[in-house]
Amino acid sequence: MAQDYRELATTLRGRIDAGEFRQTGKLPTEDQLIEEYQTTRYRVRNAIAVLAEAGDVFPVRGSGVFVREDREGDYLSIGTTRGISAEYPHRKVTSVVQELSLLQADSVLAKRMHCAEGDQVWRVVRLRQVDGNPLAYETAWYLKEFVPFINEQIAEGSLFGYARNDLGLNFGFVDKVLYAGKLEADAARVLGLNEGDPALYLEDDSFLTNGRLFNSSFIAYHYVNARFFTMTSMRGRAAAGSARKAAWPPRPSTKGGRRCPRSSCLTWMAHWSTTTTTCRTRP
Repeated sequence: MAQDYRELATTLRGRIDAGEFRQTGKLPTEDQLIEEYQTTRYRVRNAIAVLAEAGDVFPVRGSGVFVREDREGDYLSIGTTRGISAEYPHRKVTSVVQELSLLQADSVLAKRMHCAEGDQVWRVVRLRQVDGNPLAYETAWYLKEFVPFINEQIAEGSLFGYARNDLGLNFGFVDKVLYAGKLEADAARVLGLNEGDPALYLEDDSFLTNGRLFNSSFIAYHYVNARFFTMTSMRGRAAAGSARKAAWPPRPSTKGGRRCPRSSCLTWMAHWSTTTTTCRTRP
C-alpha cells in the first residue's frame, strides 16, 4: 500500500529504532523499498531525505544509505520525540502517577492547547523513573478530542505508545523549548532533590500530521540522572531540498517573544534568548 513519504519516513524510523537494520548497517535499496511499500521513487527519496536531515541516516554515493549508530550510554534524544519509554528500550521505565484529572479548559489552558474555552483536556502528572531512579517530573495535557480515555493503568505506561498504537494517531511534528531553571517545591520533592536545585526544563507541543495539537508537556529533568544527545545533519537545507518544504511547511515561531530569523530551518531554531532554544523535530 502506497504511503505518503512523511508516513514512510516515520515507518522507516521505527524500523531503525527497533534495530532491524543493525546487521547490514544500512537501509534497503531504493528499488527494494519501492517494491516493499508499493510506492514511487519520489516518495522513497523524499522519505530518505527527511531521515538524512534528522541525522538518522547518511547516504554514501555508490554504496547505499547507512544508518547512524546509536550513541553508547543512557541518553535522551532531543532531535526526535519518541517518548521516554522508547528512549530506554533495554531499561525498566516506570511511571508513578501523581495526578490524573479531566479539566475544562480556561482561557490560559485553551491558549496553550490551541482549543476553545470549555473543551475537555486531560491533565496527567507523573514521576518518570529508569531502573527505579528518578528521571523527570512531567506534567502533560491531552485534548480529549483526540485522546478520549485515560486511566491510571494507561498513564503508568507509555502515553505516546498508547496514542500511536492503540488510538492510531498520526504524529506530525513537535515544537520544543529547552531552558535551565530552578526546581519548584513539588517537583523537587518528587525527584528527591531540594527546592531551588538546578533542572533542565523541556516544554513541548506535539502536533498530528493534520497540524492539530493534541499534547502539550512541561517536564523538569533530574540534573544528575538525565543526559541528552542529538544527531543532526551537517549538510543543511540542501540535504532535504524540496522534500522538507513539502513535508514540513515552516510556521514562524513566536515562542520566547521573538520570531526566529531562520524560521524555515526545521532542525534547530535559536530565538536569540539567553535562556531558551526552540527545536522543531518530528517524532
